[in-house]
Formats: sequence, C-alpha cells, structure tokens
Amino acid sequence: MEVEFRVNSDHLGWDDPAIEPATQEYTNPLWPFGRREKAQEKLEEKQKELLEKNGIEEDSSLGVTVLKVDGVETEDEAWEKIRSFKEDLDSFYQEEFGLDEPLEIALRERSMA
Repeated sequence: MEVEFRVNSDHLGWDDPAIEPATQEYTNPLWPFGRREKAQEKLEEKQKELLEKNGIEEDSSLGVTVLKVDGVETEDEAWEKIRSFKEDLDSFYQEEFGLDEPLEIALRERSMA
C-alpha cells in the first residue's frame, strides 16, 4: 500500500524556513556568489538522508511537495513513518540552526476523476 502526504508548510521546498540559517551556517559571507544555491544543496542533502532513513520518498512539482510512504499495510503505519521523519527533521532544524519551525503534513486527498 502507498500512502501520500502533502507538506502544508514551506519545508522541503525553495522557501524552506531553514534556508536563511543554512546560508549562514554552510557558506562564507565573504564569497557572495551562489550562497543560497550551495546552502540549498547542503540542506537538501541532509533532508534526503532523513527521508531515506525513514523510508519515505519525496515528490515535488509546481510548488507542491508530496511525501510517499510505500510498503505499509495500513495508513497508521504510514503515519508512524511520517511522525518519525517529522521528529527527525524538527530535531535537525533545532540542533543545527536553533530553528523552531514545525513541519506541517496532512494526508493527501485523492480526487476521483
């Protein structure tokens, strides 16, 4: 069974709340070229590690980020994986950047067409 969740906050996207702190943490202010892109790459690298650790796949298009949990038998199992990822990401943001911006996720409603 595959369950999809929609990220309702700016996390895991271009406007991620950690991008500014990541720019300060991961780049040199004396070299102004490409700082945001470099910080974005490093931030995405860490986020990808956390997604893989929790067995979650990310799909982003047109500004919408969807997290897919596959290989579970129930929706509750999928929620457990999502909660674990959320805790890991929130801890990472807090420890690495001192940022308290909780990830907001909701079960993705599928339209029947």
